[in-house]
Amino acid sequence: MILSRGKIEPGKRIGNFVINSKKVDNIIIAGKPIEKKVSETGICTYVYENYKLWFDDQGLLMQIAVTNGFLDEYKGIHIGSTMQDVLNLFGSYGDEELFAVYYIPEIDGISFNLKDVDDYDDEWDELAAPIEWIYVYRVK
Repeated sequence: MILSRGKIEPGKRIGNFVINSKKVDNIIIAGKPIEKKVSETGICTYVYENYKLWFDDQGLLMQIAVTNGFLDEYKGIHIGSTMQDVLNLFGSYGDEELFAVYYIPEIDGISFNLKDVDDYDDEWDELAAPIEWIYVYRVK
């Protein structure tokens, strides 16, 4: 199943997938995953055609990610936008090098992965690379 539409609310939801909802309820919505991974800590990841769901060791949804084919946006930011777009709209952005994610400092519960574009001749330009994944996650 492709997830093409859904309201993005940082720290809360993407569409019908709501943070802290039960795994069984989400699987009813999503159907059978393409792949299922379980970490040593009990975190379970369900992989679908253009999205992923992460469940904690209690079976509650802790993170959702969407990629190509997802058409909705968060305040003008969508798959294919750039960090320059984020900078223009929000005035700043930050990054977590360890996890290779970018975020909006004043907005908890949303982050982005950028596409690794090989056709850049010079060095990496994070402002120009398109957003490939949008993550919504539980805020502590």
